Amino acid sequence: MARAPKGGSRARPGGHQLRPAVVAHHQRQRILAGAAKAVAAKGYRETSVADIVKSAAIARARFYENFSSKEDCFFALYDNTAKETLNVVAEACEGVDGEFADRLRVGLEALLGYLAEDPVRARAFVVEGPAVGPAINERFERVVADFAALLRRGRPGEAATELPETVEETVVGGLYWLLYYALLDGRPKRIQKLLPQLTEFALIPFAGGDAAVAPASS
Repeated sequence: MARAPKGGSRARPGGHQLRPAVVAHHQRQRILAGAAKAVAAKGYRETSVADIVKSAAIARARFYENFSSKEDCFFALYDNTAKETLNVVAEACEGVDGEFADRLRVGLEALLGYLAEDPVRARAFVVEGPAVGPAINERFERVVADFAALLRRGRPGEAATELPETVEETVVGGLYWLLYYALLDGRPKRIQKLLPQLTEFALIPFAGGDAAVAPASS
């Protein structure tokens, strides 16, 4: 009878061992998913490392192999979600040939769809981010700046100089807080119905423009 491999190595059904990097990646993603679930359920301030460990169904030692603290873990979750969200919106805009309003609407539709598809992560990212306090400010400003840059590439030609330099940041910031309060009531599926209102809100500063939202660079 063949003996099981020593050392606890993980293997696929065919007997091929998973590479350590693959195992580490899946373990990290499992912890982040557990963190999102715990934070969405209890709120960032009330969530402990023990809650994350329980939610992820891992050993406490495995958590500390990946993250130094609850804050460190949440920041990784926040950064990961921000990156994925930006990519989703950028890819949606890239596939549209049309005027600024058309691409803006498609981008917002993709954003709302992404958030509605994963309500746990959406709440952790949008609602619980501010609960971290001043430590999250730099990351929040980076998120706003990244989406503003995506929007800014669609400014109309000669009319671009007539708009304030920070108009895109103002629009993105406003959209964020509209989403925040929409998610706060715990019914994320309803946010997709906000598409007409969010589109109208975002277009107001650009009324009369002839621009197209450009995709973000990878």
